[in-house]
Amino acid sequence: MNLLQLIEKLKKLSDFFYDNGIFDIYTNSKIYELLIANQLGHTIVNGHANSPDAYDKYDNYYEYKHYKKSSSNYTWTFNDYTAWTIRKLYHIKSVYFTVIDDQSVIPEIEAIYIVSGAEVAQYLSKKTLNIMNHRQMINISANQIIDQMNFEFIDKHDIQLLGFEHSFRGSIYRTALNEIFITAGEIEKLIHVDGILTSNKLWELLTACELGHSINPEQKKHDAYDKKGRTYEYKVSIRQGWTFQDISDNVLSSYLNDAGIILAEVNKREFVVKRIAECRPQAIVNILVKKLAAKKANYPNIRRLTANISLMDIRRMIETGDAKWIPRTYF
Repeated sequence: MNLLQLIEKLKKLSDFFYDNGIFDIYTNSKIYELLIANQLGHTIVNGHANSPDAYDKYDNYYEYKHYKKSSSNYTWTFNDYTAWTIRKLYHIKSVYFTVIDDQSVIPEIEAIYIVSGAEVAQYLSKKTLNIMNHRQMINISANQIIDQMNFEFIDKHDIQLLGFEHSFRGSIYRTALNEIFITAGEIEKLIHVDGILTSNKLWELLTACELGHSINPEQKKHDAYDKKGRTYEYKVSIRQGWTFQDISDNVLSSYLNDAGIILAEVNKREFVVKRIAECRPQAIVNILVKKLAAKKANYPNIRRLTANISLMDIRRMIETGDAKWIPRTYF
């Protein structure tokens, strides 16, 4: 299959999950949460970022944290926590700290550290008191769990022995999940980029296909490049607004090395790139600097430096010659 055919196959597999009430499986590692839920006999929660990840037939709720063995960071991360997000863990039966073996084509759970939600909440309440980073982020390692928490440990050989009713191999989603991982692997070989099922990488790929660009591996600081080697920053959104997160002077400087900043609006249900704006980096940086200054003035203790570029901002940049809409090609 060529790239277009493989992407179309991913769309059809996405349709299958939409039809079964599971949405947007290709964004923010949702596919790995689905893998975990199916192996444990849980049901995925289709909610916002502050919702639990899954529940069982007894209406017990669970939070999933996972890392992949291919990652360079062997810890589980709590991002953008607040006092409220920590307190909600008291209403969660367990947090599953999961290790995903993604070395083969079809990933599987290698190990899980199971800790009660209340115990994780108590641990975070103590350990986050002196954290001052803007992101309000804390990492938890296996050694921290072993040394400082009560936990249950299971590996892939223990899951059925512990009485979970639905193994991954017996799941009604098994065939579709397997096909997703196989198809994604074929795409990754074709474009020489790993991890297209994490973060927004798949939607960046769709955008790159429209523009005739190639996307970079995750570790690169630029999202894509063209045939002349010029680099681009991509922001992809399902709405007419594009968020720039964790802005720093170094981040703003790096944007100025790009040939353009691409703002794309996508329909993730239909696998369609609805519109693309190419913006001059200096113009984007100027807008971000002004918006951050206004935000800091209104909120002196702001925790995370983020700012949005709106459709109105794009229209103003178009008027000054600093942006343009890119005609759709449907690659």
